This record gives sequence, C-alpha cells and structure tokens, in this order.
Amino acid sequence: MTIGKALRTLRGSTSQLQLSMELNVSRESISAYETGRSKLPPDISKLLIKKYNDPFLAMTIANEYTGAWCRKLDGPNVDLHRCSVKDKVVEEVIELTELLQRVSLSSPPKAISDQQRKEVEELALQSIDLIVALNHFVAVMSNEYQFDWQELWDKQLTKLIAKGYIKRK
Repeated sequence: MTIGKALRTLRGSTSQLQLSMELNVSRESISAYETGRSKLPPDISKLLIKKYNDPFLAMTIANEYTGAWCRKLDGPNVDLHRCSVKDKVVEEVIELTELLQRVSLSSPPKAISDQQRKEVEELALQSIDLIVALNHFVAVMSNEYQFDWQELWDKQLTKLIAKGYIKRK
C-alpha cells in the first residue's frame, strides 16, 4: 500500500480540507499526497503518525522514504491475528537461531568461500524475516491493545540512551 492510499483510508470521513487545516497545509497538498503527485514531507509524516497512531502507516512511510524497510504484509496468505503473528515470530526466532548456530562468522569476509558467503547472505535474509515478523507483531499488539506506537519507540530510545547505546541528540 502506498502512503497516499494509507492516508486516504485513515482519513475516513474527514475531508481533505479538514485534514489540511489540522496539518497547516493546503487541501491541494493533501490531494497530491493521496494521489502520489507529491511526496509527503518528513514534518507532515511525523504529524500524521502522531495523529493516527497507526503502526502500518509508520511502516509505509519508512518504506517509501528508504525503500529498505518492511512494508505491511497484506497479501492473500497473511493472517495478522495476534496469535498467528506471535506464532510467526516464534517460528522465525527458531529458524534464525538454528542458522546462527550453524553459520560461522569467525573468518574475515575476504577469506571465505562462495558457499560461506551464500550462508552469510542467508543469515542476513533470515534476520530480515525476523525483523519483519517482529515489526508486525509490535504493530498488531499496538493496534489491538491500544499502545501508542510512537510512545513505544520513544521508551525504547530512552532505554538505549540510558544504557549508553545511543548518544543524546
């Protein structure tokens, strides 16, 4: 789903004019964001994430800006029930754990064979599978238990700063 489609869906019965007034932009800007004629600016993205508290909107925005973050899983074979998502996380943790135990990273990258390089790449891809599963798990939990998505990330940031893993801005 694109940012525009996500925004249109979240906006619901709120008119483009009403939303534009809340965001301090023109109605035409809202229309341009929804149709993809204009890219959503970062400051407006933050306001929309805060306003709608929708994890999947946040994921869509991150993916559209970077091209490298997970998108909402919305295909015909996806079950986003909290139990199904939890089970998928457990499955991905097990698969990644088994691969971590099997693949060696002790040799320098320039000293490994093509086969070892393929194993390391598989390790990276399996890690991404877990990241996608976990991201959806947190999104589903946020929606179903009404956690504030941004607040969860803010708490995580505070914890990482307190542990000295991230410098304060």
